[in-house]
Amino acid sequence: MLRLFIAVDLPAEIRPAIVDLCQGIGAARWVRPEQLHITLRFLGDTPEDQLDDLRERLRQVRAPGFELALRGTGVFPPAGDRKPARVLWLGLDPPEPLRILKIAVDTALGPDPEAAKRGFSPHLTLARFPIRPRHDLDRFLADHAGFDGGRFLVGTFRLYRSTLRPAGALHEIVETYPLLA
Repeated sequence: MLRLFIAVDLPAEIRPAIVDLCQGIGAARWVRPEQLHITLRFLGDTPEDQLDDLRERLRQVRAPGFELALRGTGVFPPAGDRKPARVLWLGLDPPEPLRILKIAVDTALGPDPEAAKRGFSPHLTLARFPIRPRHDLDRFLADHAGFDGGRFLVGTFRLYRSTLRPAGALHEIVETYPLLA
């Protein structure tokens, strides 16, 4: 079985500003800089004999390239929810081009049952919280509510293989797919 997901990568020049944000919350398990990505769809465990068909289907995706910016911060579940925060994220502006790309991917692969249950909320995960975060999360959200990471061009998306290891997951590019110019 292969553990797979589909994502949009961030350009190298944007990563340092994001990495600089990743501090100051004691309970946070920060995403490693080389693993920062915008997930379009998590495929999970996929039989190896389905990989060729999956790759061919993704080659059929037709969606335009677009500009995107990283703006603001938030948490899942949303602030004010009775449940404790589990994920800290950066917002994406505008989110609509990512939704269009997600629809194109889902059209090529078939429905996404997970997204159908919870919806698709385009974001960049910064950290996860294995335990309830302390008040330093509230301070972080207030301090970085106006974060602006600048604009960048999205011209491709990728199929990744994720291998779980004791030191953390290893993400390997399986194939890169161009978007329309």
